[in-house]
Amino acid sequence: MSYKVIKDSRRKKLVLTVEKDGTVVIKAPKWTRKSTTDRFYNANLGWIQQRKQQISTESGNYIHLSENDINKLRADARNILSLKTARYAEIMGVACDGIKITSARKRWGSCRRQADRYTICYSWRTMLLPDRRQDYIVVHELAHIKQFNHSKEFYTEIEKVLPDWKNLEKQVDTFKDIYLY
Repeated sequence: MSYKVIKDSRRKKLVLTVEKDGTVVIKAPKWTRKSTTDRFYNANLGWIQQRKQQISTESGNYIHLSENDINKLRADARNILSLKTARYAEIMGVACDGIKITSARKRWGSCRRQADRYTICYSWRTMLLPDRRQDYIVVHELAHIKQFNHSKEFYTEIEKVLPDWKNLEKQVDTFKDIYLY
């Protein structure tokens, strides 16, 4: 049995994932015993094999970048996304206190709120998206400053700036499996 366990005191249930490199990960509540994770792993062997096969089939979709490529994308993200964030923040009438460029693999961007201060984080992978899709990510994160949720009102804020946001969102989703891993 080969798997990695990540324990978290806030977690209530066992969760099983297979990473793109084939590593099996079980996320478990802090107090979970090894015998419990072993049983969980064994009970899901069929799904694990199926997921590994799916990943193997999809592996041709991924882009492999050198460290220099990544550093360039990171620098481009800092410059270009800073400008886009400032421009759209002005249009939307919001204030962003700063941006950070991350290596996030599971999301294009996020908005953090501490008191009345907002920081937006973008994955450097956002720079792999076409220009208009980058705009959608920026506007999406800035809309969280007005609506810190994904309510109807939140999407209304996006639509004020990008009337074609639904189409852009779908297009961004098609890139997710290629660029976020």
